[in-house]
Amino acid sequence: MRPVLRINTVEIPVADLPRAKGWYRDALGFVSVWSDEKHALLSGSAVGGHDHADRQTRILLVETSDVTRLGFQNSSNGLRHSVVDFETLELEALHAFLKTLGTMVDDLLPPVNAWAPRGFGFADSEGNRLAAFTYVKAAALEKDDR
Repeated sequence: MRPVLRINTVEIPVADLPRAKGWYRDALGFVSVWSDEKHALLSGSAVGGHDHADRQTRILLVETSDVTRLGFQNSSNGLRHSVVDFETLELEALHAFLKTLGTMVDDLLPPVNAWAPRGFGFADSEGNRLAAFTYVKAAALEKDDR
C-alpha cells in the first residue's frame, strides 16, 4: 500500500532574508517559528472553511545568491503562473491590502475558465510569483447566472 503524503513546507528562495521575513509578516501575516542567518521557517494561519481548517501553511525562506525565482510561463496561453497559491475567503480585501503595501499585483478579474476559482497573481519582495484565490465568488457568480 502506498503511504499517504501531504505537503508540510514550501521552500522559497530569497536574496535578502530579513527583508523577506518582514514582507511575509506584513503582507501575509506569517510569523517566524525558527530562524538562523540563512533560513527562516514561517507559519501562517489556518485557512478556515472547506475540509482543511486545521492545517497551517508553513514556508521555509532560504537565502541564496541563485537568482532563480518561483514562477513559470504557460506555453499554451502565455499566462504567468505561480508555484504557491494561497486560498482566502477575503480575496478583494487581500488584493487591496497588497496594493497599499506597494506589492506588484495583477488585476482582479473574473475566472478565465468555468472550473477556475477567482484570483490574482502577485510578487513577493524577492520576485517570487505567488497567487491568491477564492471559490466563494465563483460559487456566488454561478447562482447569479441561473
